[in-house]
Amino acid sequence: MSVQSKIEKKGLSHKEAQTRLIKYGRNEVVPSALNSKLSEFFKFFKDPMGLMMLALAGIYFLLGETRDAIVMLIAFIPVSAVDVFLELKAQRALRALKATFQVTAKVFRDGELVEISIQEIVPGDWIALEEGQTIPADGNMITTSNLSVSESALTGESFPIEKIDSDEVYAGTSILTGRGIVEIKTTGRNTKFGKIVELLEGTNEGGSPLQKKVRQLVVQIMRIAALLVICLFILELIRGKSPLRSLLISLTFGMASVPEEFPLVFTLYLSLGAWRLAKNGVLVKSLPSVETLGSVNVICTDKTGTLTEGKFQMNELISFSDMPINDQWALAVLACEPVVVDSMELAIKQKAPTEIEAKHWTLIYDYPFEAEGKHMAHAWQNEHGEGIVAMKGAVEGVLEHCCDSKELKEQVRLKTELLSSQGYRLLGLAAKKGAIVGSREKDEEAMSFIAIMTFSDPIRDSAKKALAICQSQKIKVKMITGDHPFTAHAIADQLELEHSHDALYTGADLNLLSESERLKAFKKGAIFSRVTPEQKYELVRALKNDGMVVAMTGDGVNDTPAMKISDIGISMGENATDAARATAKMILIKNDFNGIVYAITEGRRIFSNLRKSFSYLISFHVPVILLSFLPPLLKLGEFLMPIHIILLELVVHPVSAFTFENFQSGSLRVDEGILNKMMLLSSILAGVIVSLTALFLFVMAKGIPLEERRTIALSTVLFGNMGFILLETWPLFTKRLWVTLSLLFFVTIASFEIPIVASYLHLLAPPYHWIGYSFVIGVISSWPSWFVRKKFVSKLK
Repeated sequence: MSVQSKIEKKGLSHKEAQTRLIKYGRNEVVPSALNSKLSEFFKFFKDPMGLMMLALAGIYFLLGETRDAIVMLIAFIPVSAVDVFLELKAQRALRALKATFQVTAKVFRDGELVEISIQEIVPGDWIALEEGQTIPADGNMITTSNLSVSESALTGESFPIEKIDSDEVYAGTSILTGRGIVEIKTTGRNTKFGKIVELLEGTNEGGSPLQKKVRQLVVQIMRIAALLVICLFILELIRGKSPLRSLLISLTFGMASVPEEFPLVFTLYLSLGAWRLAKNGVLVKSLPSVETLGSVNVICTDKTGTLTEGKFQMNELISFSDMPINDQWALAVLACEPVVVDSMELAIKQKAPTEIEAKHWTLIYDYPFEAEGKHMAHAWQNEHGEGIVAMKGAVEGVLEHCCDSKELKEQVRLKTELLSSQGYRLLGLAAKKGAIVGSREKDEEAMSFIAIMTFSDPIRDSAKKALAICQSQKIKVKMITGDHPFTAHAIADQLELEHSHDALYTGADLNLLSESERLKAFKKGAIFSRVTPEQKYELVRALKNDGMVVAMTGDGVNDTPAMKISDIGISMGENATDAARATAKMILIKNDFNGIVYAITEGRRIFSNLRKSFSYLISFHVPVILLSFLPPLLKLGEFLMPIHIILLELVVHPVSAFTFENFQSGSLRVDEGILNKMMLLSSILAGVIVSLTALFLFVMAKGIPLEERRTIALSTVLFGNMGFILLETWPLFTKRLWVTLSLLFFVTIASFEIPIVASYLHLLAPPYHWIGYSFVIGVISSWPSWFVRKKFVSKLK
């Protein structure tokens, strides 16, 4: 029975589908929303800073200092709420990002093939499956055509499994070759895939390498701080202070030492960065992918539709046969799929004379695209029992199956080279008449070459500009194409892609090289033509082994091995297969190279801003820690009290989270870590200078009350924060930066000028010349660090 005549039933009606959707539920596996909300609520009480604040409030109550205890309890709400708010903001940005990943399937409803969300699939639906698609639910095949499936997602075995009519197929597996129609039996959690996912619920990924390093740093600092808290507690006891007062002093230092902002800011920046990328059509599946974007230095990209428009226009059919021209056009149409989805096939049908139709022919065998020979063929039979095989594909691949004379083949070869050098995309057309055997090898032998079909595909202006940006930022671009090498070279010239004339390799060229020579070719080459999936895989692996950070684009099943091994696989365009999207770490909605460059540039900017925030946080924590530890150690009295730490925490959270997050600054060098040694040392130096300055002014102001001296020292630290911010941003200024500096100045003045605020903060307004000293010295104290950094950067250049 033929492929076309096998289907009579047309699936469910819309009404029956809705009834079954209510009965069986949506085709999805979802975590419990209640558990998610509860976990978010309890995070409010897990913040280490908040826990210490509650402990300090209890100590104040026991000491009889009720007002300070109440202040501490009231302050617990905003301090902990800021942490929880920022973390939830990051999480919700990621949820919004995940919601943009909409996967659809083609389903028969009321006798018509319609596209619906896979969540709306119900038992009894008939789904049309195509090469590269992921099967959305469990079912049985109704009809198949050369269908093979990868069940590695379920079994771990990567070899293809052939499927015939009535065979079972499972959700999560993917179509490698062929097509067919499946009747769905089970959906959602009742599928095999759903049962496996249930086992995984409650597990959590360990995080990216950088996330782990940040967490390890925080844990190490907290362990050291805990040891120092104990030492300070014992020291105060030895000096004769009561246990409660000693605990109060030591916990004040402990609260100052908690570096909780680092993981919070890290997650927030990457999450908001991923959200911004999504708004511009770049969907990033996970935060580690945003990390990787900032370090990419090689892009392996397809040509068609990415560097070019992908909108093919057929120019002409150049005949090499004495067959009537309309018969040649008829063969060109028969070489296309019955239901056209490929843009080149659409161009053929649009160019063909209107009277050319395939309605008198029935498709008997569909021989899918062969990656090695780069061709496909269809075996047809008419109502009289006559058979014909129509083949199209790469000209050299089609010629291998033809029995024409050497002279004709040479003419075809020369014409191919001439047209390719002019930048045309070419397809060869061949055919033969006779009985259909049903064996691909037999049906495709002794063909006759009919014609060359020429197509034009203009380059994208945006791609040309994006390539220039890549090359200016030392990002190498390697163009991979299935076109003739002369066509690839012509397109590279039009795009102004940097390449030497000996940096073009074909798949056949690579096969002739030894392994070591092939590795050199992968590094040297800029254009790769007619390469196989295995060679793409080897290319990416060789570049990674050479220390490169590789982005690999793709849209088909044949691209997935190389995409999977790359540092960041990128699925391109709306027509990308489910297999490509599942493998990719980043999905571009539009098949446009400019989107890749935008994503990499954004990734570098995110890291540059993350560096600014981390550097600021280091500078901030140094004086807070030193001024909480040194005064008690040096018997200088209560320098910073718990309420002052709270004030500083209320400053640092919004500053680190928002001041630098969307800063338009230069890109991060790809060969540097997030904080090099010089930046780390300069940040610490800035913090130490502010600490020593505050201590110096505190000691120099001996003749005035303790509360006024404390005000001078605290103001120096707050004004020093303005210097820390300028250290990271100078000489660039933004509206957000001006707002931050203005608010910080206002908070500093308000802390001692507003009587009720000063009373709760245990501050008094000192003589104004002391505030002048605090302001000038605090702001300029970061300048030595700025000069150190500037000198270091100039050496790098």
